[in-house]
Amino acid sequence: MLTTEHNIDPASSYADLLWSIIVEKDREKLLEASDGRPETPSEVQTSDPPPLWALIIGINDYTYPTGTLGKLKGAVPDANAMEQYLRTNPNVPSDQIVNLRDKEATRKKIIDAFLSLRDNPRIKCSDPILIYYAGHGTEVEFKDGNIVQTLVPADYLAGETPPIPDRTELVAATTTRINKKKLVRECEVSPDDIPGDLDADICDSESRTRGMRFAEGFAVKGMNSHVLLAACSAKQRALEDKKSLEAHGRFTTALLQLFKEISPDQMTYADVLTKISRIDGQNPQCEGYHRDRILFDAKVRPPTRRCYDVKPLGQSKSKCILEAGKAHGVTDGAEFTLYSNKDAALAGDSLGVMIARDPNIKPFKSILDPVGNDARQLTAPEIAIQTKAGVSEDLLIHVPMEDQYMPVFEAVAREMSGKGPDPCRIRLVGRDQAKLEVVSHEGGQLRFNTLDTRATDHGFTCIPYSVDSTVDDLHRVLRAAAHYTIITIDFFPLIEGYDDNLDPVLSPPEGVNLHQGGRIEYNVDEDAKYGMMIKNNSPWDLYFSCFFFDHADLSIMPLTEVDTQTQYSKDYNLKKDSVVDIGYGDSGIPPIECYVPKDLDVTIGFLKFYFASEVVDLSHVPQISPFTDARGMMQTLKGRKNDPVWGTILIPVIQKRKK
Repeated sequence: MLTTEHNIDPASSYADLLWSIIVEKDREKLLEASDGRPETPSEVQTSDPPPLWALIIGINDYTYPTGTLGKLKGAVPDANAMEQYLRTNPNVPSDQIVNLRDKEATRKKIIDAFLSLRDNPRIKCSDPILIYYAGHGTEVEFKDGNIVQTLVPADYLAGETPPIPDRTELVAATTTRINKKKLVRECEVSPDDIPGDLDADICDSESRTRGMRFAEGFAVKGMNSHVLLAACSAKQRALEDKKSLEAHGRFTTALLQLFKEISPDQMTYADVLTKISRIDGQNPQCEGYHRDRILFDAKVRPPTRRCYDVKPLGQSKSKCILEAGKAHGVTDGAEFTLYSNKDAALAGDSLGVMIARDPNIKPFKSILDPVGNDARQLTAPEIAIQTKAGVSEDLLIHVPMEDQYMPVFEAVAREMSGKGPDPCRIRLVGRDQAKLEVVSHEGGQLRFNTLDTRATDHGFTCIPYSVDSTVDDLHRVLRAAAHYTIITIDFFPLIEGYDDNLDPVLSPPEGVNLHQGGRIEYNVDEDAKYGMMIKNNSPWDLYFSCFFFDHADLSIMPLTEVDTQTQYSKDYNLKKDSVVDIGYGDSGIPPIECYVPKDLDVTIGFLKFYFASEVVDLSHVPQISPFTDARGMMQTLKGRKNDPVWGTILIPVIQKRKK
């Protein structure tokens, strides 16, 4: 049996197993790729508390609720979850965390907490401060067009207790770098509640405690003093998921899951937006001059960090061989800080930073190059610690360490050691990190359970197909799953009728839009036809294409024309201030028919629109289902040169069997 004990690192166990498989299949390829069995990574442990200070605020219950200032359910659980993460992962001491919940989070106590951070003699000038707020908030626009963002304290009362404008919270703690995370729910606040001299005593006292003061009107101008991570854009609402016994905000749930997958000391603030799971109906924001810095200035590290052996590459003093590769989760762009030994790592005495790049990342070893133009000679490096994550894996999959799943491991090893085009980044991980897991099924076959909460929250927990336990079949499915990306969009059922010549026509219904709350959810009428309307309100003429990503069979179907690339230009198909009708009208794009697979009552898919002002070859996106022999068609959009702009829209589609 391959079964491992719970205290064994699953990453190391998987790496050892994959090494054995590749050795057995092709010893020469193994020797070429990695020169032998991978070394088990060691650890560097520190008992010093991280220099992180935090103020964590969560408000569910407001003293004076109104129509827009209602009771929340997920704000306090979110704040508690953030506190729990800080205390257990980076091991932030409790005396470095200030907590305010519900009725404790009055205006006075919140501002007092800001001031206590500013005046705390234990906080050094470069120590990071986290201000986490979950509760109601809003933007207030004044007659002069000035917009102020505010937090709403628990005792807010129009005309009596004002909200807390952003200028107050920033000036109150401007001695150190502030890392703010906001999870706000919109409510209404009058400009009359925010007079120009509100909290002037705080701003003035701040000026008096320093040897210089800010010029009037520029106290918190710009974003140099802090980095802001917000749950959504200014015009959106931060949403709560209330399907479990305890509600949570979608942003905090996704953020903490990201911290579980990638340590905060390995990514920048800006990286959060590219690596965090898609949040339906919300567009998280990252603002600040220092948005490209490592989170918390790289001063908050897990108490235990994995380190790998490293040595110079031959006679080269500027390249190194790292005893880790694809099997350990090394991906293109991963950066490693090199040290002479573990004591030097604990002391922070580094020899330099190096980067791993494809195709120099092998299954079990990687060649590291200097970062940028730094080609200095490295003196006897012995260990390397990953200090920045590379590109995200295409597929995080969990497979139990049991004999019956050996064909799955062989399929993963084949993809990991292959040199074909468009290789997939597949990583074996623990179940708590995985998006997909393999489970046994009747007749010796295997099935795939989805662990992505964006699907499981709607009741979709497994792909309704089983496959034979053969390496070829499993390899095909794993590649499809890695290439597959969940996506979504807007639409409505079409009305069938006749024109003046009694020819059948389709038209949209009045006032019906199934795209609500960031997703499309409806009971499928298999006899009905569906359409969409796309409107371009941007200042650009654009090209667009649309694909349907079907979670039930891992197929990606183009719903619009996809041409092959040519040397000729093509007219824009979505001009500025124009509307394109899909499924009706004169666009020529046929209507959509939907169905729920047999033996299922609910399925989920995603519609994804690609928009660009330049030619984008998307012919690689469509794929037929790995569970069927049906053939698909691949096409692409082309266009003329222009100043490039692009974007995508993603909307989930939940289809339920009509009762």
